[in-house]
Amino acid sequence: MIIQNRVTVMDYGEGYAEASWGRSDTITKRKPLPRGRSKEREINKEKSKRQAMASVRRKCMAAGLDHLVTLTYRENIQEKERAWSHFVQFIRLVHTYFPDWLYVCVMERQERGAIHFHLGVKGYQEVDLLRSLWRCVAGDGNIDVSYVKTGKGAQWKRQRLASYLAKYISKGLENELNERRYRASLGIEIPKQIIYLHPAINPMEYVMYKLESIAGQVAYVWCPEESKGLYGWACSWG
Repeated sequence: MIIQNRVTVMDYGEGYAEASWGRSDTITKRKPLPRGRSKEREINKEKSKRQAMASVRRKCMAAGLDHLVTLTYRENIQEKERAWSHFVQFIRLVHTYFPDWLYVCVMERQERGAIHFHLGVKGYQEVDLLRSLWRCVAGDGNIDVSYVKTGKGAQWKRQRLASYLAKYISKGLENELNERRYRASLGIEIPKQIIYLHPAINPMEYVMYKLESIAGQVAYVWCPEESKGLYGWACSWG
C-alpha cells in the first residue's frame, strides 16, 4: 500500500485561491459508512452537508458571482418539491432571455415556515424582468437584488457572497442523504489541480508556498493540532 500526501489547489484568479491537503491511499479506496444504523446515518448526513457547503463556495468563487438575488413568495409555500419546481421553471424562463445567466442557488425557510431562495449571480441584473418572470411561476412573489460596494464598484466581495450562500445549506431545512441541497448553472468549472507529494515533503509547507506563489498571500489556515500538519485547509482571503 502506497501512502502519499495529496494537495488540492483551486486558483480562482484575482488573488483568490484555496488549498487542502491530507494523506492519500493511492491503491485502496475508503469504504463508505453503512447507512442502516442511525449513528452512521447522522455521520453521513453531516459529511454530505459539509461537501455541499464546499461545493457552493467553490462554484461561487469559480464563477465570479458578485450580486445576491432573493426570490420570495407572498403565499406561505412550505413544500420543498413544489418550491424547487417553481425555481426550475423560473430558470428556464430566464434562460430564454439570458442563455448564459450564471447562478448558484440555495433554499431557506423563514420563521413562518415559508420557503424562499437566495441566488448568487454575476453583474448587473434586469430586476423588473426577473420579477415578472418569477411572478409567472410563483404568483404574487417578489425579487430583491443586493450588493456591497467595493473598490471595484457595486458588487459583493466574492468570498463574502460565497460564504453567505454556503451557510444556508445547514440553516432551517432538514435534508435527506440523497437530497439535492442546492442548484447551480451547468458548466461552472472549478479550477482544481491535484498534486501528489513525496512523503518526505511537508504538505503544509508546500501549500503555503503554493498559495503565496498564486495569490501573493496566505490569510487563513485551518490545521488541527492532532493532525500534526498532515491535513488541513488554507486560503488567500481572511
